[in-house]
Amino acid sequence: METHTYSFFIKILYRYGNLFITFLMILNLIPLVIYVDKNAYLIIPIIITLLIIYFTNKFYFLLYKTFPFKIISDEEKLTCTDFMFRSKEVIIYYKDMKSISGGIFEGRLSGIMKVCDGRTNICISFSHRIKNTTKLIATILSKVDKKIYDEKIESLQKISSKLRKK
Repeated sequence: METHTYSFFIKILYRYGNLFITFLMILNLIPLVIYVDKNAYLIIPIIITLLIIYFTNKFYFLLYKTFPFKIISDEEKLTCTDFMFRSKEVIIYYKDMKSISGGIFEGRLSGIMKVCDGRTNICISFSHRIKNTTKLIATILSKVDKKIYDEKIESLQKISSKLRKK
C-alpha cells in the first residue's frame, strides 16, 4: 500500500492559484475599464483579460471536482480522498478502469492525468507533481485491463517513433 500526496506548496497552488490569478487580472482590468471611454482600443485587452479569468476559473473548478490531494494505491484499487469541496472518498478498482489519459499516458512528460471508472462513471485526475508519481503510474499501468494497457503502449510507441524521426 502506497500513499501519494502533494507538497505543501503544490497544494496551495492547486487549491488557491485561481484566486491569485483572478485578483491580478481584476487589478489589471480596473484601469482598462476606467480609460476605455478615452481609448476604444482598450476593449481588446478587456476582452482578453475577461477570457483569461473565465478559462482559469473554469479549469480550477474542473480540478476541484476531480482532483484528490491524497491517493492511496494498493493491489486492487485506488482510494482517493481530500478533495477540495467535499469530504468523500472515491474508490476506483483497477479492473473497472475504462480509460486513462493525459500527461504521461498521452506521451507528455508533465500534465494532468485522468483515470475513469467504467462502473460508476467517476473520473479522478492527478498531477505529475504528486509524490512517488512513477510508482503510481507504474501501478496503474500494471493493474489496468490489458486492452487499455496495450492501447496506451501502442500510442506511446507511435509518439516515440515520431520523435526519433525528427
